[in-house]
Amino acid sequence: MNARLVKRLVSRARGLFGTVRVRVTFTAVLAVGCALAVSAGIIEVSLTRERQHVLLATAEEQARVVVAMNPELAPPFQLPASQTLESGLVQVLHFGRVVAASRPLRSKPPLWLPGDPQVQTNDYILAGQARDVHVVSIPVSSGKVRGYVVVVTSLDQYDKSLVYIQRLMEIGMPALLVVVGLICWLIVGRALRPIEALRAEVAEVAAVSGAHRVPEPATDDEVGRLARTLNSMLERLESSAKRERRFVSDASHELRSPIANIRTEIEVALHHPDRAEWSKVASEVLAQDERMAHLVESLLILARSDEGGIAAEAASTATDLSAVAEAVVSAASAESARAGGPRITLHSVPVNVRMPAVYLERLVGNLVYNACRYAQTSVDVKVAVDGSFAVLEVRDDGPGVPANERGRIFERFVRLDEARDRVQGGFGLGLAIVADLCKAFEGSVNVGDAGPGRSGAVFTVRIPVSRVPAPEAQLGFVSAL
Repeated sequence: MNARLVKRLVSRARGLFGTVRVRVTFTAVLAVGCALAVSAGIIEVSLTRERQHVLLATAEEQARVVVAMNPELAPPFQLPASQTLESGLVQVLHFGRVVAASRPLRSKPPLWLPGDPQVQTNDYILAGQARDVHVVSIPVSSGKVRGYVVVVTSLDQYDKSLVYIQRLMEIGMPALLVVVGLICWLIVGRALRPIEALRAEVAEVAAVSGAHRVPEPATDDEVGRLARTLNSMLERLESSAKRERRFVSDASHELRSPIANIRTEIEVALHHPDRAEWSKVASEVLAQDERMAHLVESLLILARSDEGGIAAEAASTATDLSAVAEAVVSAASAESARAGGPRITLHSVPVNVRMPAVYLERLVGNLVYNACRYAQTSVDVKVAVDGSFAVLEVRDDGPGVPANERGRIFERFVRLDEARDRVQGGFGLGLAIVADLCKAFEGSVNVGDAGPGRSGAVFTVRIPVSRVPAPEAQLGFVSAL
C-alpha cells in the first residue's frame, strides 16, 4: 500500500513538473539563483580584497597625520589626541628606537624591525583588548631624517560588518528566490490562461462533430495569432474531412454500379442457363471488371497525389512529351475510328518534360479521351515549347465548358453532363487526375474557349521542360477515365 502511494505521488510530481508553468518558474528561479550566487561570490571576494586595502589606507593616513604634525621628525613629537584601534595607534621609530608612541603602546618595544614584513598580524600586543590586530610599518622622511611610523589597528569591526553582510545574503537570497518564484508563477499562469482556454476549446472540437471555431481575441499578440492559426487549421481539417467523406461516398457509389451490373448479368444467366449467351455474359462481366479496375487505378493515383508520393518521382525524370502524345493519339484514333468518333490530329515538336512516362500517358490520355467524348467531328492535339515550359493543347469542337463551371470540372467526381457521361463510361476523375498531376510536377492546367467563331473547348497544360535526356522506353498507354 505504501509503495503504491509513493508511486502515485511520484507520478503526480512528474506530471506537475511536466507543465510549462512549473518548468518556466523553475528555470527562472534557477537562473536568478545562479546570478545571485555569482554576485555573492564576487561581493565576498571584493570585500576580502578591500580588507587589505582598508588596512594599508588606515596606516598611510595615520603616517601622513604624524608627518604633518611633526615636519622635522624631531622630538618632542606630537601625536593625534584621539587615537583608537579603529583609527590606528602609532609608534614612531628612528634607527630602530622608539621615539614616540600612543599611550597604549608606550611600554611596548619596537613593533617593527628592518627585515620584518610590512604587514603583520599580532593579537598579543593588546591581548584581551582587541581581536584581529595588525601591525603596519610606513616609511617616512623629512630631509635627511628618516624613520618609520608603525600603526597598530584592528579590523574586528570591519570583519563584523562583513559577517553581517554574509548573513544578510544568506537570509535575503532564499527569500528573494521565493519572491521571484512566486511572481514568475503568477505571471506565467496569467500568460498561459488564454492558451489553456484555447486548449479546452480545441478539446471540445475533438469531442463534438460539426463546424467549430475557437474565439479569436482582438489583440495581435502570440495568443491572437495562435487562435487564428488554430481556426485556419480547423477550417482545413473540416474541409479535408468533407472532401474525404464525399470522396468515399462517390467512390463507393461508382463501384456499386459495375458490381450491380456484374451481379445482374450472372443472376439472369444462372436463372436461364440453357438460353444464356455465355460469351456475351463473359464479355459484359469483363467490361464491367475493366471499368472497376480503371476506377481503382484512378483512385490510387489520386491517393498517392494526396499523400505527396507522386511529386517525389519528379527528380531526374525526363519523358518525351511528343512521343507520348503520338502514342496516345494513335491508340485513341484507332478506337475512335472503330466507333465512328471524331478525327484526331497531332502537331508536335520534340520536348522532354519532368514527369514519368506512366503519369504523362495518363495526363495526355485523359485530356484526349475527354475531348473525344464531347467532340462533334474533330480533336486537335498540339505540343509546343514556350520558354522553360512545354505546352500541350487539346482542342475539340464540342459544346464547350460554361465559364461558371470551368473551376469545377477539375474536382473529383464532377460531371457537367451527368447522364451522357454515365452512358459513355466516365467516372468524373479524368480531369481531377490531370489537375493533381500538373500540381505535383509544378505545372498548370486551364480550360478556355476554342476561339472566335468556333465552338468547343481547349485545354492547355504547361509542364516544366527537363534538360535530362529522355530514356528509350516502351509506352504502355492505359485508357483514360
